[in-house]
Amino acid sequence: MFLVSLNYFRAIAIVLIVAGHCYNLVGIHAETLIEKTLINILTGGTSLFVFISGFLFHHIFYSRYKYMKFMKGKVKNVLVPYFLLSIPIIYWYILKNDGWLPYFMPQGTGILDEVIIPTLKYYWTGASMTAYWYIPFIMVTFALSPLHILFIRQKTTVQVIGTMCLVVIAIFLQRPLHNYLVLQSVLYFMPVYLIGIFSSIHREKIYQLLERKELILLVMVIILAGVQAYFVSNEGYHKAPFEYGGIDIMFLQKIILSFFFLIFLHRFEGTQSKILDIIASTSFAIFFIHGYLKYAGMKVMSAIGIQNLSNLALFEGSSQWIVLIVAVLVITTLCILMALMIKKILPKYSRYLIGY
Repeated sequence: MFLVSLNYFRAIAIVLIVAGHCYNLVGIHAETLIEKTLINILTGGTSLFVFISGFLFHHIFYSRYKYMKFMKGKVKNVLVPYFLLSIPIIYWYILKNDGWLPYFMPQGTGILDEVIIPTLKYYWTGASMTAYWYIPFIMVTFALSPLHILFIRQKTTVQVIGTMCLVVIAIFLQRPLHNYLVLQSVLYFMPVYLIGIFSSIHREKIYQLLERKELILLVMVIILAGVQAYFVSNEGYHKAPFEYGGIDIMFLQKIILSFFFLIFLHRFEGTQSKILDIIASTSFAIFFIHGYLKYAGMKVMSAIGIQNLSNLALFEGSSQWIVLIVAVLVITTLCILMALMIKKILPKYSRYLIGY
């Protein structure tokens, strides 16, 4: 059964992800507590995507699950576009010797040290482009799908206890530095994925339990984001795996935010929004393309001698938040148009190129 609410949720999630990657493009400087709180709500949209992915794994794939068929689809729609779209930027880093990140600097001379090893590092970490770290992580998660099938077949009590244990681990483990350690990301996001699966399994009970409690959930999200802004920072939690960095408040906030959207959007199950539908259907293309548009924007601004979009005469006197909204709308729209154009030109092969 197609769930309109999950489609809308996916559209909102990808827009939040784009917004979270546009701060430096726009030149956002959060100074007040309210601004820092808002940043904390907008940042970390990946968790929403992981929640949705887990939900859809049970809702769509569980009833017809076959490991090889499942993985074949993910390789086609996720891994192949990632491989192809990473080539230009990795080529730029390696062959043009421009934009090296320290971890990927050649440790010697020759094709092995200068080309092969850095290329493998870029592909394994996804560090070549904004948000591409997500692909190695989610592919490992997909490869672990037999464990998720086992989870689905457990009693509810076992599911809850197992997930809560992983939540405790995640809030102390936190995300890896620079998103380089794929296995740390897998362990961190695993409970989010399982909560998504659990929510699909028990969605009717969850709808009944949380019905008309959206405002309470939203207030909890704002409080957690505010607490983080006041006591910690306005950024996501990243650290080495065995260092202590406190409790990851954003992790808890994003879980509650996921339930907020799940419940709030359920009321629109019988509706149709063409705008949200097209954003949702092209969400993976938006994911793959938006980093390139951001990168191009940064290069253009550097060439004309400005630091960010807020310095443009066009936005003189405008709030940086208005500039952020404009940037997100423009980038999202361009991504959609490019996706539709590629789909039109290469209808049989566009999935291999942009995942759409």
